[in-house]
Amino acid sequence: MPNESAWSVIAEPASNALVLGVDFPAAGRHEAGFEDLVAGMGADWSGLGVLQTSPPPVRLADRPTGDSYTEHWMHAGDWEKYEVKAVLGYCVGSVYAGKVAERLAEIHGRMPQILLFDAQLADLQLLESEMHKMIGQAGPVLTAEEAEQGRKQAGEIVAAPSIKMADAAGQMVDLYRGMASSAFRRIGLSESRCEEMVLLFESYMTWLAASSEVDPGKAWEGAIGFTSADYAELEKTGATTVVNATATIGRRIPIDIGHADLLRDGATVRALLAHAEF
Repeated sequence: MPNESAWSVIAEPASNALVLGVDFPAAGRHEAGFEDLVAGMGADWSGLGVLQTSPPPVRLADRPTGDSYTEHWMHAGDWEKYEVKAVLGYCVGSVYAGKVAERLAEIHGRMPQILLFDAQLADLQLLESEMHKMIGQAGPVLTAEEAEQGRKQAGEIVAAPSIKMADAAGQMVDLYRGMASSAFRRIGLSESRCEEMVLLFESYMTWLAASSEVDPGKAWEGAIGFTSADYAELEKTGATTVVNATATIGRRIPIDIGHADLLRDGATVRALLAHAEF
């Protein structure tokens, strides 16, 4: 199998045929993941091995580049032994999916099919949005004043003149650590558990910041993008993280389902069967 420290196995391969999924999987997240999609595909993907990326153990202080993520996944994988049918990307994972597909094309002499689900590009707006999401998820343990102050500070971070993505991400992590420490202490959460949650958030912020250095445009020209109703609405309202992504995707398929259920809904399975070419 390819580098086991870089990939987790969703479905064991019955041959050398693989599908690769690029995502930032995290325990307890509300959105469906590639495990749900594979379950929905059932017998239609029988025999295919499905692997999913495991993010490298890096922190913001390491200032990893987007290429360092791709290198982590592609290094020492014996890729010549496998036929990669498709590379799937979810949200910002779509950015990295394009680069993984390009690396495979260098090895095999052909580009695997690229299938993107609610593709988006990371920018300062997205960092602020993700911070708002974390504040919302912590709602029961934050006072209304703490939540409002956190949202205000997140806005101030991204509004700072000429701030870089990595610097803004670092400040978001510091803001979250301060909020989480006081809020979780009130409900008796241990310091170690609190720090574990902060480190997960830092890992995600690092992933987002590094992706902003990657230009997936060339790879995306031949991709198929599946867009949820929620992301279609974001595009209509001018959310740059979605608008700038969808402008470069070769072919797009709208799916009338919410973002959180995109990878688990039957409509997505039917769309894949109708449009995927493997």
